[in-house]
Amino acid sequence: MASTGSSLEPALRGRLEQFGLATVLTFLDLERRSGELIVVADDASNPSHPSHKVGRLWLRHGRVLRARIEGSRRQNKSAVYDLLGLERGRFSFTQMDFEGLADELGVPTMQLLMEAARRVDEAAAASVP
Repeated sequence: MASTGSSLEPALRGRLEQFGLATVLTFLDLERRSGELIVVADDASNPSHPSHKVGRLWLRHGRVLRARIEGSRRQNKSAVYDLLGLERGRFSFTQMDFEGLADELGVPTMQLLMEAARRVDEAAAASVP
């Protein structure tokens, strides 16, 4: 898992309020980037005691290979769906080479994003009286 660049400086970083995680994953997929994407959620419900959900996604050529949320049992697809629901926080992507890492999700990134959108639509439809 060596870096493809000369340093481990984030190649891309920003706020989820400006660029949602779906947009970031779409960009990384289109650019066929490999590396680690770290997502840190801001807890807007408790500003005096901030707690942060930290998610990590590992990508090879734009495809999400595995995903984890620190301190949670959620991993892979369920972790991705959870992280895609975040509206506040920050992200950083560091290019790395993950050629030997197994693909634990087994689906293209665009399929993950479409399934996440379908789940949001179904949840919204279920909440309408």
